[in-house]
Amino acid sequence: MPALTLDYRHCDRKRPRFIKHSEVEAIALMARQQLVASTIDALSLALLRDVTRLKINGVAFDLVVDTQNTVHDEGGNPVLGICEYDPGVPDTAMVSVSPVGEGAGDELVLSTLAHEIGHAVFDSPGWIVDASRGPGLFDAIDDGARKVYRTTTRDGDHLAKSTSAIDGVAPAARTEEYFAELRANEFMGSLLVPRQRLYAAIEELAPENDVKIVRGPSLDPDYPGVGLTLQTEGDFGFFYLETLKRAVAKRFNVTPRFAGVRMERYGLLKQAGSIS
Repeated sequence: MPALTLDYRHCDRKRPRFIKHSEVEAIALMARQQLVASTIDALSLALLRDVTRLKINGVAFDLVVDTQNTVHDEGGNPVLGICEYDPGVPDTAMVSVSPVGEGAGDELVLSTLAHEIGHAVFDSPGWIVDASRGPGLFDAIDDGARKVYRTTTRDGDHLAKSTSAIDGVAPAARTEEYFAELRANEFMGSLLVPRQRLYAAIEELAPENDVKIVRGPSLDPDYPGVGLTLQTEGDFGFFYLETLKRAVAKRFNVTPRFAGVRMERYGLLKQAGSIS
């Protein structure tokens, strides 16, 4: 069964420390390299479902994945997925994703699972360390229900949050939870549609769909060198671009909107919509 060993900058509580989106992208690439050959484009649901062990920043724990049962939040409402850690089941993170069915195709389930694994990578080590330390000297000791650490993915809009949204969010709203969701989404996107594999696919698919590739200096300081942008002409330009998104989506087993978000993220497009 696949296992992932990853490291990133963290504090003494094993929580991520000032990690940029480019670093999350690199971590996702390291994870992908441990799962498939570099020539593979699409990851399968079965492959991610079989990840059973993580070692993150030296913290080793099991990963239990369930994609067979509908997931509900604390209020009993159906949701796409959750990632949680129960101290009563030590050294084990649990990821649950609602199965393929009405309103949730294979692509959305795959995206949700990749997102939840992102939470397991970036959040579970801190949960495990926090739980192992127990209450502090002046903390009240509660003999009641133990604390369960959990993140919840409610719907497809949840998966559309991106690092580009930070400037439009008030500082007071930029909570630890907010950044945790951004990290999980960036991990998801970079894992399923990595930059270099997308570039290679665009080189092949853009000419086939009457979309022009324009090369010029990269505008991303984290990725200097030559950048690619896409250009269409004529009255059917939008149609050609949408056809290209569908071709890319099919190549990577994601939705066309997901493909558009990654194309925007890597500078190929100026803007894209939700990925749900």
